[in-house]
Amino acid sequence: MVITRIEPLPRRADRVRVHFADGRTMDVSRLVAEEAGLRPGSVLDDLKLARLRDRDLFEQTLNRALRFLESRPRSEREVRTRLAQKGTAPDLVDQVVERLRALGLIDDAAFAEFWVENRGRFNPRGARALKAELRQKGLAADLVAQIDESVDEEAGARDVALRYARRLAKLDRQTFRQKLWAQLARRGFDFDVIGPAIEEAWRAVDGDCGNGESEP
Repeated sequence: MVITRIEPLPRRADRVRVHFADGRTMDVSRLVAEEAGLRPGSVLDDLKLARLRDRDLFEQTLNRALRFLESRPRSEREVRTRLAQKGTAPDLVDQVVERLRALGLIDDAAFAEFWVENRGRFNPRGARALKAELRQKGLAADLVAQIDESVDEEAGARDVALRYARRLAKLDRQTFRQKLWAQLARRGFDFDVIGPAIEEAWRAVDGDCGNGESEP
């Protein structure tokens, strides 16, 4: 098959259309075309065409994975699941994941650090809940076990308790305690830190509201 011309695709600056002498065409990545040295007059046999298609499919799949990684870091399982949902063959998924690992864009240890730090800053969770989330993300047991060292449960429980306390400020002490306990327990905080966090939150709202129900 002889290439007669190569033209850019409208509204797709990253891809080109290759025209052959027999009237057929093939769309490929501009990068792949340049790497293969495609130009008018080039001759492609079946083997070269197959390799070109495989290389182009890899490039498209890699770009899909990169777009998925744009919004936030992802675990390896998340990337694999996303590509599988798009109908990507398992061997191609392996190739793309290997490339992303080499580029440092998939790193489950770094992902665990990101996840714990992000939760702590914006949506605190106890170690128990964080471990469950990371297991769901597909992280290995040894990585999940390490997060105990990086989670400040007392600070997290206190932060959540004080945040929700304002919403519950008009409740009596018992109801306040029950509702806040349930909220903290759902977030996976250890019972040992829930009690002190609730008491601190109650003192804060009791002092602000002066409802007279605080205990000496």
